[in-house]
Parts: sequence; structure tokens; C-alpha cells
Amino acid sequence: MQIYLYELKKLVSSVTFWAFIAACLLFNLVLIINSDDDYGDFVNTVSENTGYILDKSFYESLSQITTSDEQYSYYLEQLKQETYGATDIFDGYDTKYIGEKYINAAGLTGYFAKAMRNKYLALQKVVNKKAEKDESLTLYFAGATYFRHQFLFHTLMGWLFTEGALLAALLVLLSTGYENIYQTENIVYSTKKGRWVLKTKLAASVSAGLGAYVLLALLTFFVYFGINKYDNIWNSSISSLFNYRKDLIAGIRPFVTWHSFSVLSYFFAMLALGAGLILCFCQMAYGIGLIVRNSYMAFLVFLLANAISIAIPVQIPQSSQLGYAIKYLFVLSPVGLWLKHGLWFTDGDIEVIWPCFETLGLCVSFVALTVFCLFTVIFFRKRDLT
Repeated sequence: MQIYLYELKKLVSSVTFWAFIAACLLFNLVLIINSDDDYGDFVNTVSENTGYILDKSFYESLSQITTSDEQYSYYLEQLKQETYGATDIFDGYDTKYIGEKYINAAGLTGYFAKAMRNKYLALQKVVNKKAEKDESLTLYFAGATYFRHQFLFHTLMGWLFTEGALLAALLVLLSTGYENIYQTENIVYSTKKGRWVLKTKLAASVSAGLGAYVLLALLTFFVYFGINKYDNIWNSSISSLFNYRKDLIAGIRPFVTWHSFSVLSYFFAMLALGAGLILCFCQMAYGIGLIVRNSYMAFLVFLLANAISIAIPVQIPQSSQLGYAIKYLFVLSPVGLWLKHGLWFTDGDIEVIWPCFETLGLCVSFVALTVFCLFTVIFFRKRDLT
């Protein structure tokens, strides 16, 4: 425990650590300042009286609201127009066409075409259950929903995951390369027992990395939710009729999740999966750090490895079964999951053939990277550091 605390202290007392966090927070603050949305805040305020479920009670309460403010009068009229005559978008909604469009666009055959069809057969069952519960008949932010949803769950969280992954990877590499930087490798790693300190280094650096992610999230969302009000719509369904996706192949379509999420539960599910993704990047950095002794060179290798993994699926011809396999397996990698973060817990897009791809990908990545780390530990224990 003393070694763990010592390693942790080395990391959190680093000027680089706090400078990186400060830079990330400043960048996030700039994003948030430009996200102010008066109409969304108005909808949130009104829903305190009307509720968030689009039923008879909602319309009765909405009709009784009056305001003398000219801007609010405009917003009130807009809200009435947007919600008047709302119907459940999942009632009679057929998902089969999405799969067929993807299959035709990608030219899929055999196993991959079957997997794509099976995914949308499974999604149809989910849609039918949502229709039974009138799940889409919730307010969310009415006409401001798409902008707010995209900003919070795609833009802001996307940057948060990026910052968390880079900072966590850098901490892991600084920890594993600390002795190389200060030229104490020959002393610390001169015995087998000394080399086992790397286990403690991993625990300390992962703790620091995840702690930094939590700190960034707390401070970022404290500011965001201070400017953009969500308090009355948290229980709205994330699959509200006002939420949708812009799909280049299947067109504009509802935002359908495999499970029934409220805005609040979806928010925490995204943060939790983001923490798991950052853990995978920590594993990747740890393995690279044991192979490349210089921390800064190792960080460069870490970035190059992820860049190459993005480039390979693009360069390989998609007309062969091997090309399809590489493309679909890439989505299950840490960087593939990071690129698709805006579609987590949904059916994904043309590059996704498995239901719940984000959970599957996280499990596959964790297992594969655990094996990678074990091999690099064995390699390091036998390595001549002279």
C-alpha cells in the first residue's frame, strides 16, 4: 500500500498532470459558453408545471400557461405547435428497411448480411415494446432536443472521453517510464521482485487516470448544467419523438436504444461506459510502455497505433469477406468505440452488425488488452535493461 500511495503521489503532484487538466477544462468551458439555448431552458421551466409526459394532463396544463414577456410568448406558441397532436412514432414503425438499405449500400452477402438482418429483427422487438409503453410520448426538450442531445452526448462527452483517454494514457506511460527518465532502472529493476513494482504502477496510474476523468466530468458538467437547465426533464425518455438521428443512408430516423433509458440513466450509462473505455486505453498504454522504455516515445507510439487502426479499415478493399471482417471488428476496438460514442446503446450504423456493440466491444477490448498486458509483463521480466 505504501508503494501504491508513493506512486500515486508522484503522478498527482506532477505539474504536467494539473496543467493538462486545466487546459482541458478551459477548452470545455469555451464549448459550453457557446451552447446556451434559451428555448431549451424555457421548455425545461414549463415542464415543471406540465410534466414531461405528453398526455391529456400535459395539454391542459400547457393551455393554462400565460406570459407577458414577448419572447416567452413566442416560445410558448412554438411549444404548443410542436406538441399539438403528437403521436407515438414507434406505433407501426418498421426497422427492416434500415437493415436492407445498409445491406444494399455496403453490398453485404453471406454471414454479414444475415447478421445485419438479425440485428434489425431484434431491434423490431424492442420497438414493439416501446410502442406498447408509448415511450416516445415524452417532452425531452421539444424542438430543442436534437441540438441539446447532440451537444451533450456527442460533442461534449466526445471531448471528455478524448481528454480522459489521453490523460490516463500519459499518466500510465509516465509511471512505467519514470525510472527510465531518472535513470534508476538498473537499481529498481535489478531483481525479479523489483520488476513486480510495475503491478503497483499500473494500479496507481489507472487510479490517477480514472480519478482525473471523474474530476474533469464533475467540473465540466457542473458548469454545463449551471448554464443549461435539465432539472425537470431528466425522466423524459431518451427515445422521445423529438429525438432523432441523421443517417446518410437510412435518412432521418428515431433515436432507438436497446434498453429503455431516461435522459438521466442514459447520461450515467454513457459516463460509465466512458470510464470502461478509458480503462482499455490504460491497458494499451501500459503494454506499450513496457516495450518502449522512453515515456514520450511510448506516447507517440500509442497515438500512432490508434491512428493506424483507424486507417487500416479505410485502406482495405471492402469487396471481400476479409475486408468486411476487418471493418466490423474494428468497431469493437477501443478507438472504434470512441469514434462511435454518439451511437452507444443504439443499433449503430452501417459499420455495426451486432446488437449492443458498445458493451460487446468493451468486453472484447478488455480481454484482448489484458492478454496483451500479460505478454508484455512476461517480456519485461525477462528483458535485459543494461
